[in-house]
Amino acid sequence: MPQHTQHSLIPVLLLWITVLSIVQVVFIVLFFTAGHHDLSQNSDTVAPERPLQFQANNTPAPPSNHGLPLGKGLMLTFKITEVSRSITLVPKNPHQGLVSEEGGTILKIKKDGYFFLNLRVTLLSCNACGSQHTVGLKLEDKCILQGGINKNTRSTGLGKVEVLPAGVTLEVIVNLPADAQIDEDNSHLDIIYMLKP
Repeated sequence: MPQHTQHSLIPVLLLWITVLSIVQVVFIVLFFTAGHHDLSQNSDTVAPERPLQFQANNTPAPPSNHGLPLGKGLMLTFKITEVSRSITLVPKNPHQGLVSEEGGTILKIKKDGYFFLNLRVTLLSCNACGSQHTVGLKLEDKCILQGGINKNTRSTGLGKVEVLPAGVTLEVIVNLPADAQIDEDNSHLDIIYMLKP
């Protein structure tokens, strides 16, 4: 009898873990997209902010790291589009100083830093979808993300944090069946960038 009670708790625990994971992802996304308020605005115990440095002609020095202070992030989104069976990444909010498009599915990293990479591909239709049909992200010649298309949701969602140096390339790899059609509204590569101290 006690074993039946233990088995009935497993789905409840799995549901609880799923809910906690979703809440955690939502908080991380909100933290990086909406930003957060510095505690220095509300606290006297924090060291005072440094004054602006001026150049010889009394104009403010340009902000270093493209205006990204340490601890702040930047989010870029690349929409995945399909034209004549060819996949292309189209930037929704480009930042050429950080990531540039090298044509098609290749992106070039321009700055050292921490990168949270989130790749999602959703299909409008697919009669023969399965785990053998994959979506991935290559760093130079090494696959750093790869996953199959879920037959029920016709979608895949992959995420990973990587420390990337300037000069490397990322490439989206899509291996789909011939009858697959990409849902361009729900297919994207998101990149959250944080400065490396």
